Formats: sequence, C-alpha cells, structure tokens
Amino acid sequence: MVAGGGVDVNKDVEEIFENIRDVVAVHQDDVAAMGKHVAQMKSELQTVGLSIRALEEASRKAEAAGQRITQQLTEAPRITRDRAKMWVGLAMLAALLFFAAGGYAGWRYAQDGVTKEIAQLPELAKWAASKEGKAVYQFATQGELQRLMRCQGDGWQVKNGVCYPFPNSETSKVHGWRMP
Repeated sequence: MVAGGGVDVNKDVEEIFENIRDVVAVHQDDVAAMGKHVAQMKSELQTVGLSIRALEEASRKAEAAGQRITQQLTEAPRITRDRAKMWVGLAMLAALLFFAAGGYAGWRYAQDGVTKEIAQLPELAKWAASKEGKAVYQFATQGELQRLMRCQGDGWQVKNGVCYPFPNSETSKVHGWRMP
C-alpha cells in the first residue's frame, strides 16, 4: 500500500504542478503587464518624491523670506513721528504759500482792472453829459436801444451779422424807431 499510495501522491503532485503551469501560462501576460505597471508606478513615485523635495525647498525659502519681512517690519521705522510731523508741517506751509500767492495775484489783477475803469470814468461822464450821451440815454429809457441791439424791429432781419430793415410782409411798410 505504501508503494501504491506513493504513486497516488506523485500523480496528485504532478496534477497540481500541471494546474500551476496552466494557470501560469494563462496569466503570464497579466504578470508581465503587472511588472510594467509596477515599474511605471515606481518611476511616478520617484517623480513625486522629487516634486515633494522641490516643494519642501520652496516652502523653506518662503518661510525664510517671511521671517526677513517680519524682521524688517518689526524694526524701528525709518520715518519717525517727529519726521512725519515735519513733512506735514512743510506741506501745510507750501499750501498756505500757494493760496496766499494766488490770492495776491487775483487781488492785483482786480486792482489793475478797477484802476483802468476808474481812469475811464471821467471820459465816460463827459460823454454821458454830451448831447449824444443824453440822446442815447433817452433812447435806452424808451426801450428802443434793446430793440435796436437785438434787431427785433418789425420786418428787420439779420444777414451775415448785420441788421437790415425790410418791409413788413403784411403791410409792406418799413418800421423804424421813434426819435428822441
């Protein structure tokens, strides 16, 4: 029985090996594909590792820059409070001088204009007292001066900046103004 049992065991072992060979033959392409996939994953992991190292380096540099900025901000500022007050005072003084100069220039301009008008007053008064001045004054009080200046008489027309009296379209009369 031992001899017969040994044969059965050998047959069983041979069947197991044949099954293993069949399974290996069937899945041989899958194993090769998995090997390629494992190699690709290994390459990607190395790339990710390099990227992580680069990010860590960038993070260290950013942290160092942040510390330098914080240090500069916490140090005593270059412009002290007294210096700031000085600049504000100078700016206010400059503004005051600017407005004072503008006011003086305006006052001088007005004085020059008034002086010229006052210088003309005797001549204007002399003309107003003349015969022509009195006639124009009467003309103005009757309202005719405004009508003449605006060319608003009956039948009057403005052509090329000149006022012409034309006959009225209804009455065919030319209208003028009353003499003073």
